[in-house]
Amino acid sequence: MDRRALLGATAMALVAKGAAAHHGWGWAEGEQTELTGTIREVTIAPPHPTLRVETPDGLWTVELGNPSQTQRAGFVEGVAKPGDRIVARGNRSQNSSERRLKAVRVTVGDRRFDIYPERIQGG
Repeated sequence: MDRRALLGATAMALVAKGAAAHHGWGWAEGEQTELTGTIREVTIAPPHPTLRVETPDGLWTVELGNPSQTQRAGFVEGVAKPGDRIVARGNRSQNSSERRLKAVRVTVGDRRFDIYPERIQGG
């Protein structure tokens, strides 16, 4: 393999590793938790739709799945709005100073949205 090809392959591997770290679950704890609060902001945009949720602990970022996965779960524009109460089940950041949760399930009012049904622990 010539030097240029080797450098190109190395660069591609580094980019892929960075993308996997951002889009994977490695940054999150293995155990799941529930977060209850009030939605302050809803963003339905790539790379991941997010909710900003006010809790007694402060303002959290709740990441949903990629846009098409979130939509397949039924969570689309208009199903949640600022002021709605929410329960989000998921994996929080391993960095305890970061208020960030990767949701596997969110419940808004009486509507439940299983974003990652295969990952839900404990019902």
